[in-house]
Amino acid sequence: MKKLLYFLPLFMLLFSCNNMLDIAPTDIISEDAVKNDPVLVDAFLNKIYVDARFQSGSSYDPNQALLHVVGGESNVFAGWQAPFSAAMKIIDENGAHSQLEYWPYQNIRSCNEIIDILQEATFDQALVTQKVAEARWLRAFMYFELVKRYGGVPLITKAQSIDQPIEELNVSRNSEKEIYDFVASEMDELVNILPESYPADEFGRPTKWAAYALKSRAMLYAGSIAKYGKVQLNGLLGFNAGEAGSYYQKAYDASMAVINGGMHPLYKGNPDPEANYGEIFINEGNSEVIFAEIYDLGLLKTHSWSLVSIPDGFQAGWGSNNWMYLESWERYEYQDGSSAVWDRSLLDGNHKFSPNEIINNKDPRFLATAFYPETPWQDGTVYMHNTTYGTIPAGSGWPKAAPKRNRIKTGVLIKKRLNEASRLPIPKEDETDWIVFRTAEMYLNAAEAKFEMGNIEEAIPLINTIRERAGMPDKVSLSLEELRNERFVELYIEEHRYWDMRRWRIAVEELNGKGFHGVTWDYYIDEDKYTLKIKDADFGRIRTFAERNYYLPIGLSRIADNPNLVENPGY
Repeated sequence: MKKLLYFLPLFMLLFSCNNMLDIAPTDIISEDAVKNDPVLVDAFLNKIYVDARFQSGSSYDPNQALLHVVGGESNVFAGWQAPFSAAMKIIDENGAHSQLEYWPYQNIRSCNEIIDILQEATFDQALVTQKVAEARWLRAFMYFELVKRYGGVPLITKAQSIDQPIEELNVSRNSEKEIYDFVASEMDELVNILPESYPADEFGRPTKWAAYALKSRAMLYAGSIAKYGKVQLNGLLGFNAGEAGSYYQKAYDASMAVINGGMHPLYKGNPDPEANYGEIFINEGNSEVIFAEIYDLGLLKTHSWSLVSIPDGFQAGWGSNNWMYLESWERYEYQDGSSAVWDRSLLDGNHKFSPNEIINNKDPRFLATAFYPETPWQDGTVYMHNTTYGTIPAGSGWPKAAPKRNRIKTGVLIKKRLNEASRLPIPKEDETDWIVFRTAEMYLNAAEAKFEMGNIEEAIPLINTIRERAGMPDKVSLSLEELRNERFVELYIEEHRYWDMRRWRIAVEELNGKGFHGVTWDYYIDEDKYTLKIKDADFGRIRTFAERNYYLPIGLSRIADNPNLVENPGY
């Protein structure tokens, strides 16, 4: 049966598998044409990139915070928004929240199709090899996204035909181990096929370093599941605990390949550590970015992260939507390396603190990540206080209270990934890329792998490299909690925390029955001090995370479609 590849408007393609008609419609093109034209191959691949969903949540802009809220890092402005709904949903046999689910088998089929088609391509063989490698990397990335949600899933590497018997179409689940091993084996081959870099106009395609990075992350997850998880469903889920070390070693080796490869050194473009950290996320294509999802107005692919995140007083419309929980900003140490976790009895609205005591001397990564009281921004000042006590000098410009949207949630807004040069951002015109893999993660992955293998002395300098770049003092010793906290701080709201808690099997402890907090600020102008009062920041709700939720359910609807799919335990 000939395949017909459907064009969507602009650069996108979809495929179908229907009988050819005598008169071909004008919006489709045959498989034979794709074999002969690399431009059409790129169009096909571009559609796969678009559908791969490198960032969780839908394209609706508040939903970009989905995993930040689900993972207990931050909250959104309104309880009706999908990130909060997903965080509060009780996951049962009907599935998780739709924005947390991911079952990209149609897109995996597209990968399989283009790989098959290119076996008969007539153009330059080196280019064919590269394009097949891109499709394989994308396919492996999607399988990793599947396995970290559901455990073992059907591993399909050939495009199925509608003419196949139903028993062949209803594929059973492969084991979790088989999926992780598939990702590893694919990356082992692709590091020798994918190019080291691309021309600037092709940035956003996977390189050999992206293959190492994907292997690093996947093998670290596999090692954690082997160490902290358990084998279930007769081996369909979990690993033998004795295999943890081998997976950690693979994670370490892949991480060090990136670190030692020289193509992606840590970004150090600004001598000021606060400014330097902020620039990582807005200076697109900087040295640290291994792979990013590209946003470009010219490609009609944009978002509105700036629009929804910018503080009240600086926005043209919606703003102040993304808030850092108190429990998150406590994790950032003071600049001398001491703990910044509050004695909660001091958050009673009576004890007074100067900004220099509690904010300005925190980890520069916090200062680059958060809007806090009196944050300088765009030739102005971000205010957070609920009210001002004392006499406000005439002409000082100090407001009696901060703009309303800045003071009704957690007391600290998120600044990370915002470009200060973007004034009054326009809806759907934000082009800031989403970083999927960056070099700092490779240091953290390598450090964790070494720590888990018992080589703590080798983990410490890897952690200190990250801390030194951030302007923080070295660690002379390292506990597991300190290692995990460094990962939290460096990778805050980069979609790691939720998956980290799951693979470490600590999500029940960290999330179940929990409601997170914020503070209200009151300012005493005569003393230049603030009081802080703790408050609920979860709309009076608490979260539920059960032991069974370490794997999402396959779900009733998918099992109804394919009875060969075995449900995960507890559902």
